[in-house]
Amino acid sequence: MAGDPTNASLWTDADVYVGPLTAIDPATVDDPFSAEWGLVGLLDGDEGFTESRDEDTDDKYAWGGILVRTSRAHFKLTKSFTVLEDNATTRSLIWPGSTETQIVVPRPERIKLAFETREGDTVKRLITAQYAEVTVDGDITENETDLTAYSLVATIFPTATKVLFHRQFTDGT
Repeated sequence: MAGDPTNASLWTDADVYVGPLTAIDPATVDDPFSAEWGLVGLLDGDEGFTESRDEDTDDKYAWGGILVRTSRAHFKLTKSFTVLEDNATTRSLIWPGSTETQIVVPRPERIKLAFETREGDTVKRLITAQYAEVTVDGDITENETDLTAYSLVATIFPTATKVLFHRQFTDGT
């Protein structure tokens, strides 16, 4: 059999951390996030984390229809997740700039964001290298039979050297 089944992942647990732009990243995957980072709480595991890439491409052809080059521009990365809790951290993402008593027109704030997935002793972290802006992705429905779920999408902004995430990983061995 080709391949190694131990390299395939089924993530049994996950968290999303939110921090100010001044938040310090944990030094290693074994170090906890500091108190300046907040948790969004319960996540919809069936929805998981969805990563989407968007990029403009333009194919360049020579006479005779021969493809010579492809130019690429305007790369954009988004990462979606669905939160199930209504807490201070999620409200700061859903209604940025609002208070406990007033909801204002949301304008996404620049924040640090970290995605952590776990399976047994294996942990994978992606921590924004620059910042992210989070917005609500779709409708929010409240009713008597379903959990209220907040589908969020984070636009990830790269550093000047094009770094999107700092990655921390352990293989569980």
